[in-house]
Amino acid sequence: MRVVTSVTFLSIALAGCSGIPSVPYEEPAQSEGMARVRVITNSDVYGDSIVGSCAPATRHKMAEAGRFGSDGTASINYPQYPLKSASIGIPKRVWPSLIQYIPAIRMGEGAYKEVVTEYRVRADLPFQIATLGATIAGNGSSYRTCGGQAFVYKLEPGKDYEAVVGVDGRPSKDGEPALICMLAVLELTTLPGTSIVIPQKLTHAAPPQAVCKN
Repeated sequence: MRVVTSVTFLSIALAGCSGIPSVPYEEPAQSEGMARVRVITNSDVYGDSIVGSCAPATRHKMAEAGRFGSDGTASINYPQYPLKSASIGIPKRVWPSLIQYIPAIRMGEGAYKEVVTEYRVRADLPFQIATLGATIAGNGSSYRTCGGQAFVYKLEPGKDYEAVVGVDGRPSKDGEPALICMLAVLELTTLPGTSIVIPQKLTHAAPPQAVCKN
């Protein structure tokens, strides 16, 4: 198990993610005009269609990483969501496995481990991907933070995407692991006649801030 417990960090904070109620994400009933999204996270992911300039009054949870002990035992207090991942035929994964990390709260409960699942989403409206962020244990009482953030993407019907959200690591200049706060969506295109998948990072827009009244 690859666990990062002491890293440098980049914290990207965005107001408006916390304090909003959430419910499980439900796929749209219609089959036409859909895009398919693979969600990869070692923190949490919420996905919502954006109507006009209104921020979601209730967020829809797509995935939440669970915590596991060094022996692989799942923590009953921090279960992953969904417990059973879905696979709906999206081309093979392109993003490498995300790191496992020990959070600053109740460290004895284990490390967060990525969860991967797939959904159909509406493509006729802009789609917001949001996260509450993460805290990562450091030395002693110190900890590092990835702040909550949200971006809006324009997805296209019939296309496949990979959304990567959470904490990742890469070597820094001094060779020590550095923490990266991730929120990115890649369009996946299969090269005709092959199994080669070509990723292209999507450009995002800022999320709406005002919650509209009914």
